[in-house]
Amino acid sequence: MISAKARGFGKVILFGEHFVVFGQPGIASGIDKYVEVEIAKVKDSTDVTFDDKVFKEKVSMKENPENIKCKMLNAMFKDEQFVKLEGLKITINSNLPNGAGLGYSAAIAVAIARAMNQLFDLLWKDEQINETAHKSEQIVHGTPSGIDTACATYDSVIWFEKGNKEKKDSVRRLKCGKALQFLLVDTGIKHASKEALGVVKKYETASKKKFDIMCSDYKKLAGKAKQELQYGGVNELGKLMNENHSMLKELGLSTKEIDEIVKVAIYDGALGAKITGAGMGGNVLILCYNEAQQDKLITAYAGRNYKAMKVKIS
Repeated sequence: MISAKARGFGKVILFGEHFVVFGQPGIASGIDKYVEVEIAKVKDSTDVTFDDKVFKEKVSMKENPENIKCKMLNAMFKDEQFVKLEGLKITINSNLPNGAGLGYSAAIAVAIARAMNQLFDLLWKDEQINETAHKSEQIVHGTPSGIDTACATYDSVIWFEKGNKEKKDSVRRLKCGKALQFLLVDTGIKHASKEALGVVKKYETASKKKFDIMCSDYKKLAGKAKQELQYGGVNELGKLMNENHSMLKELGLSTKEIDEIVKVAIYDGALGAKITGAGMGGNVLILCYNEAQQDKLITAYAGRNYKAMKVKIS
């Protein structure tokens, strides 16, 4: 049986949640958690089947074309002349939490795009993988920024600027001046990107002048963050994270769980803490001094029934 296996990586947004949708730059990074997809060609079959080990779900494209995974695959490859969507078995495995703002659906899309690229000898480069995966994200999230698929594809720290009809998304890799020790703390609430973006757009409509000023302030903040990231200014980077979080909270994206997680981090002396991802649930990103502080905070959060995991970005 001919098959191909590939991965798409999860992501954390360091700066710029939602602001990237409104034309502002974002800083994000791939992480060492991923979705792995294996695609095998099946003889004497005209169907495409999914064996999703994460959700323990088996899906036939012929029997259930409206299933989200079928719609994602169709969006990516329906117009690709060198790909036949038949006689395929797609197996999905993952160590990346889903519904937590870590780019799970983008990671699936990138993993599928990479595996199909191998299986059908498409000779795509990363840029084409990213663009193809973004088609899938439009099915899942409506108007995604594109930052999730970029991180899932490039698996590095990136400076991201959303394109438009005339201009493609701009993705530039950044080098960290110093390794960063983060903690991801799960609120336990499954977030919905569409709902969160709706909250932001409602704020923009109701307070247009105030929102424009916030975008301007954020753009300056992002520029400073980029500089501190490259020069290893960890303390200043943490302060900028706190400022970015305050903006996101003003937009209505925090919850009592997020507030509690941030409060515990700041009380313990963490360098910075903020929403990462869409908000209204998902994860909180905490910048720590060192691994010892990570361990101390993991214990503190466990006592409050929050799960936390270490992430290193360099």
